[in-house]
Amino acid sequence: MAASESSRSSPPSIWPYVWLGVLAHLLIGAYPVFGKRAIAEVPKFSLILLASLAIMGAGVLVMRWREGLAWRKVWHVLSHERILWVFALFIAIRSVTNLLSIWLTKAVWVQLIGILAPFPVALLGVWIFGQPTPRYTYRALMISTLGAVLILVEDWSNIGADLTQNDVLGLSLAVISMLAFAFYYQLIRRSHVRDVTSGLIMFQQGLAMATSFAILTVVTGEDWSAWTSVSPGGLAAALTVIFVTMVGGNLSQIIAVGSVTPALITSFMALRLVSAMVLGWLIL
Repeated sequence: MAASESSRSSPPSIWPYVWLGVLAHLLIGAYPVFGKRAIAEVPKFSLILLASLAIMGAGVLVMRWREGLAWRKVWHVLSHERILWVFALFIAIRSVTNLLSIWLTKAVWVQLIGILAPFPVALLGVWIFGQPTPRYTYRALMISTLGAVLILVEDWSNIGADLTQNDVLGLSLAVISMLAFAFYYQLIRRSHVRDVTSGLIMFQQGLAMATSFAILTVVTGEDWSAWTSVSPGGLAAALTVIFVTMVGGNLSQIIAVGSVTPALITSFMALRLVSAMVLGWLIL
């Protein structure tokens, strides 16, 4: 009897959320491969705008049919929870600076800075949000980051050669993007603590991204007619980006980060590189 009461009161296992976080990193890591194939035929901002609208739609489906939220409740939370609008701000900053940094400097340097994100995620959790750091987190972060750096950098003697003004600006934006990502992860967890649902968070993320990329596609004058002549391979890549890497990856990420300590999920971030390299070798 005592054993049955003890098992009933034991806390739920975190492992399902850890594996969900691993899945999220693998799915999001596939984005550079399928994204590169897709934007060879369609405008890049339009692709991410469509993916953002799909994220919004998925958020609505989760809110209505999985979480059972009424529209009045949704409007009340959106209008009263300021943390969601702070979250949206960091999403917009992260999305735009990440794209611009890759455009201005070498993608490998941007990746090199991006894989350092687990460190500010863990430190923000301790310093600002008062979250405990899981045991061995820092060792795991150091080992995974070191491994990713060794994979990315082939020639250390030439890594800083020919640094131009665009490179400096691109690297600066990459650092801002990394810090915005760290706040994004912590704000997901903070929102869940304040009983904001995964569907609402996903909807707000899609809204922030859709607004940002709608502006960018208009300002840059992208030609959307390319979508009418896209090949089957290009269309398959675009649909994979929209529904697998962006919708599936972000939904898995939001649920995982909202359920366990963000530092634990980011300790597996190097899996994004593994996913990108394996798929790149197989597909590109």
